[in-house]
Amino acid sequence: MASYFVPTVVQTTIANTDMTPLERLVLSHIFDAEPDGEGLYFFAEESPAECIEVDAAELRAAHRDSAGIDSALDPIVAERLADSDDADTHIELDLSMTSWATIFQDIVRRSPALDEVVVASAFTCSRMCPDGFGGMATLITADAVRSCGTDEMIAQFRDEAAAAAAPRSHVLLRFDEAEVRTMIGEVIAYDGALTRLSPEAVCDDDIHAACVAVVAAAELTEERGSALFKVALGAIGTAEQRLAQEGNEGRREKE
Repeated sequence: MASYFVPTVVQTTIANTDMTPLERLVLSHIFDAEPDGEGLYFFAEESPAECIEVDAAELRAAHRDSAGIDSALDPIVAERLADSDDADTHIELDLSMTSWATIFQDIVRRSPALDEVVVASAFTCSRMCPDGFGGMATLITADAVRSCGTDEMIAQFRDEAAAAAAPRSHVLLRFDEAEVRTMIGEVIAYDGALTRLSPEAVCDDDIHAACVAVVAAAELTEERGSALFKVALGAIGTAEQRLAQEGNEGRREKE
């Protein structure tokens, strides 16, 4: 039977002062932790843990010392401590529904100096299974947790390849409704007898309805044909210049 692993490295060192005692304790059980200056370097050689067992006294003390600080861990641990017995020496925490990324995001939100946490993960397997290998990069900021895996990258590559293989199209004519708004002001200013309305009296819905009507009624077949003819002539001329230049370069190389 194949075993799947997710070796993970938190590339950003987390300062001790940025973590609550509870976050520091829990993260040190989810990951391995090594001192790095005034902070901790977190990593997991096999996979980050989802279910951890923590010394009950340490957990109670860390929870007490972290009171009043906004953290997603606080209510989770509070509920678990309430269900535990005073005689318990160790307490299990199921964090399968709470991502370690959420804990790091809380830290980034509170930190005066930390803007992001970068995490790199590898997907490995004890056997050479086709679905057992890959990786993922995660960028954690105060506003979002963004992750991209190798499967997503491959899908992006396929989309880019398909787009490159498709015929390239060119827009011959385009205008937006903001340009119409500008034109309305110019038209009214130029011809005072046209209307008694001020430009502001024409609302966005009026402009949109007029755009839809004009586009539907527009017939640009002749203009399109003329543009295609000019482009064809231009492409022929460009090809002639390119081939003539290549021929001159070839003759110079032979000389």
